[in-house]
Amino acid sequence: MARISEDNTYTQIVRFDVDPAKQDALISAIVKEVERWVCRRPGFISSTFHASFDGKHVVNYAQWSDEAAFRSFGQDPEGERLRAAIHAVDPSLTPHAVQCRVVRSIEHSD
Repeated sequence: MARISEDNTYTQIVRFDVDPAKQDALISAIVKEVERWVCRRPGFISSTFHASFDGKHVVNYAQWSDEAAFRSFGQDPEGERLRAAIHAVDPSLTPHAVQCRVVRSIEHSD
């Protein structure tokens, strides 16, 4: 597993509250777009998806080299296809996003 660096990478954490019956479909829809074009954007580092055990939430942890790279991604016309893929799963889905930087990462210690 990749080590999370403590630096000024631009991190966006997005939570979706989703019907449990649609959790897998939402993850698949977003992953498809990330693999198709987002991962090729300049400055993209990684995108990690988390599925809550109760099925009610999807969390995406994405890292970019800097804020400018993230902002450029947000202005890409392909973004409309990503939004459409999300709304095809459920038109009422709303992302709850927070942008931040990693200030501390603690790994397993014996």
